[in-house]
Amino acid sequence: MGDTLNNTVPMNYKTFQPCSDLKSLVKCYWMLEVPASDYSERQRIVPDGCIEMAFILGDDIKRFTSRDAFILQPRAMVLGQTLEAFYIQPTGYVNTFAIRFYPYGFANFVTAPIHDLANKETPLAQLFGEIPSRELEQQIIPATDTAAADRRCRTIPLEQA
Repeated sequence: MGDTLNNTVPMNYKTFQPCSDLKSLVKCYWMLEVPASDYSERQRIVPDGCIEMAFILGDDIKRFTSRDAFILQPRAMVLGQTLEAFYIQPTGYVNTFAIRFYPYGFANFVTAPIHDLANKETPLAQLFGEIPSRELEQQIIPATDTAAADRRCRTIPLEQA
């Protein structure tokens, strides 16, 4: 799409709706693609009340834990409800696919208390086990465009979870 990030770097951000069977649990799917840039800036992420299962298919993304300290986000993770804003910064090419759950929606797929996931990234393997997480990741990674990702996600109601 013709969107830009800070009016300098073109980005491709798309959202699309889940199938009717998942609409009460999943708010939307989204994809973001941004070319690598020598001028990547920190981006402020504000709370929206949702929980996201994200797959980082491009280069790593830093999440700042303080002004200068950061962690690298897991490549396949659940970002629990954010209760306060935080900053991220790409290290290069951004290619991310995510499933945005309603908070109560994600609770249907995990045994961990939702409040234990708040304000942090949790690797999928920690929630669902290594093999189911890897299988889910392998189904998402080949989705090179919105239509492919949509087809894959519509057939994955997280039955592995």
